[in-house]
Amino acid sequence: MARVPVSVRPRTAYGPGRVVPAVSGVVTIGILPVFLVGGLGVQLQEGLDFGPAVLGLGVAGFFAVAALFSRPMGWVAERIGTVTSLRVAATGSSLCLVGTAVAPNWFWLLAVLWLAGVPNALGQPASNSLIARCVPLRHRATAFGVKQAAIPTATLLSGVAVPTVALTLGWRWAFAMAAFAGVCVVLLSPVRVRAEQSAGPTSTEERGASPGRGVLLLIAAAAGLGSAAANSLGSFVTTTGVHVGFTQASAGMVLVVGSAVGLCMRLAVGVLTDRRNPDPIVMITLMLLVGSAGFALMALSVPLVFPVGAVIGFGAGWAWPGLLNFAVAALYPDRVAGATSISQTGVYVGGSSGPLLFGVLASHAGLSAAWMAAGGVAVLGGVLLWLASRSVAAQRSG
Repeated sequence: MARVPVSVRPRTAYGPGRVVPAVSGVVTIGILPVFLVGGLGVQLQEGLDFGPAVLGLGVAGFFAVAALFSRPMGWVAERIGTVTSLRVAATGSSLCLVGTAVAPNWFWLLAVLWLAGVPNALGQPASNSLIARCVPLRHRATAFGVKQAAIPTATLLSGVAVPTVALTLGWRWAFAMAAFAGVCVVLLSPVRVRAEQSAGPTSTEERGASPGRGVLLLIAAAAGLGSAAANSLGSFVTTTGVHVGFTQASAGMVLVVGSAVGLCMRLAVGVLTDRRNPDPIVMITLMLLVGSAGFALMALSVPLVFPVGAVIGFGAGWAWPGLLNFAVAALYPDRVAGATSISQTGVYVGGSSGPLLFGVLASHAGLSAAWMAAGGVAVLGGVLLWLASRSVAAQRSG
């Protein structure tokens, strides 16, 4: 007797309306371990008996490991698929959050925090590739902006966790709740997605062949410099605020307002790019230059000027990562995961080394000198991006 085939209902393939929130959730969970450790640093130091040096080593180690694994994880994302990569990344980050919640000593904390850099390095290129595949070109810059807005969102969540959870239930519960959120992200992530057919020609058809590796390395170096300058904002804004005469509460509010402005600007820049279609590399160059002016204002150590400089620093000097991913994805549309893993390596290296070097310079020459140096580094990053833009223009005209 012939076997009657049983019809199986196919799984739903989700479009951009489901993809963008899933990507944002994975990115947020991926960066939460390091931001929670920073936000709950006082409670962690008291509970596990360690000093500020260990805290700085843990944060720097997270970004260093992410930088080391960024390129290999881009290769992994291309091999196992972006959807699988996102689910694996969110699962790994959730496990690291659980590991932090049960940390018996600071050595364990360091090991788990460094390990958390690996799933973060996987989630970034996978999410970039998925956005490039599933979001129509007319909305793609906005989608990258939403994805990158997840990072300042994680900063705000870490700050909110201090009074609401850490000071009431204890710091371990904050990490446990974050791990539970990560599990929810995994369960709600789509298992299949629907690739979009972009209206109009693709970047390679419309703009010619992708630039060479030299342009990508220039962009990565510029991203590293910009990240090194801007990552010092989260670490040293409150310290500088107290130094110039603000109370601790007021300095903390400057950080909250600056983070909120940075979040809104990441979204606004994406929307503007989709509507006006400017050259994203030129836009990032201008943002770095404007951001450097904000760093210079903070270096003046004037109470009335300091918050203005901080808002400009967050709103311009640290609002460009989504636009960077959009630009790299447009320049290298056939290998988005691999190309963005290289540019992201620069971001990680800058995020790891910038605050450490800033702290060393501030200790020896003062906070004003350190902020002036940060402004100079941002300008140098803008110069490298300008060179990259000139190289792309020369290749296309030639």
